[in-house]
Amino acid sequence: MSVAAGSVVVGVHGVAQQQLGRRQLLRAWGPALTDGLELAFGRPVVEPSFDLAFYGNLFLPPSEPGQKGGSTEPHEVLADLSDAEMDELLDVAREAVTPEELAAAEAGPPKKAYVRVPKPLQAVLRALDARFGAAAGVLYLGVLRQVRHYLVLPDLKAEVDGIVDRATTPTCRVLIGHSLGSVVALEYLRRHPEHRLDLFLTLGSPLGLRMVRSRLPDPLPGADTSAGVPGNVARWINVRDPRDPVACAGDLVRLWPGVQDRHVDNEADAHNVSRYLSKVETGSAILGAEPRLGVPEER
Repeated sequence: MSVAAGSVVVGVHGVAQQQLGRRQLLRAWGPALTDGLELAFGRPVVEPSFDLAFYGNLFLPPSEPGQKGGSTEPHEVLADLSDAEMDELLDVAREAVTPEELAAAEAGPPKKAYVRVPKPLQAVLRALDARFGAAAGVLYLGVLRQVRHYLVLPDLKAEVDGIVDRATTPTCRVLIGHSLGSVVALEYLRRHPEHRLDLFLTLGSPLGLRMVRSRLPDPLPGADTSAGVPGNVARWINVRDPRDPVACAGDLVRLWPGVQDRHVDNEADAHNVSRYLSKVETGSAILGAEPRLGVPEER
C-alpha cells in the first residue's frame, strides 16, 4: 500500500485498537481496500495512495499492575462505569432491542461470561447477543462507551481531532470512517468546511443512534441543506451490514436526505472493517468518486 504525506484516501479507524498501531492497521486496511477496488474495477489495480489517522493509543487506561488495556473481556470492557455512563448505556440499549427481547433475556438464565458485569447490564448483553450474535452486546456497548468518551472528554477529543487533522491533508479526496471513526470523521467535516471532499464513506456507523447525535456539537451537520449532506462533501455513502449491532439504528438517509445507503453481508463478523472494505459496494463507491484510482496493475 502506497502511504505518503498527501494521500488521496484517508481512513479513520474504530474502537478497541489500543494495543495496535498505525502501521499494523495499515496492513489490515490496505489490502482490504485494494480488494474492494479490484472487485469494482474487474481486474487487479494499483494500490491507491492511502493513510490512516491512528489514535487508538489514547484509549489505553493508565498503566497499573495486572491491568489489560484493550481487553475484550466483558467485565473489563465495562469496568469502572459511572452512574451516568450506566444510565446512558441502558438507555441506548433500548434503541437496539425491543422491550419483548429485553424481557425474554431478563427471564432467561444467567450467562457465565457476564457474571462479573454490573448486574443492570447483564440482561441487556444477553438480549443483544440473542438478536445480533455471540459477543454482540460487548461490542455494541464497548463501541458506545468509547464514542461517549470521545464526545464528552474535551482533552481526549482535542487530541483525537488533532491527529485526524494532521493525517487529512489538502490532497485527501476520500475520507473513510469506520465505527467510532465515522463520528470522528464527521466532526472533521464540521470543523473544516474549507476542505472539499469527493467522497465521505462511512462503514458500520453508529451515527444513527440518538445517544451519539445528542452528544455531537451539531447533531445533523448538513442535513438541512439542499444536498442533504455537509456542504464540503460531494457525496456521502454509508455502507452497513443490517446485522451489525453498531449500525443497528438503520440507514442514515432518514437523517441526512442526501446519504446513499448500501447494504452488505459480512456474515459472522458483521462489524469487521476488512469485510466492509473488501466489498464491491465499497470499492465501487470509491471508484465512482475517484475513477483515477482504478489504474490497472501491470502484469
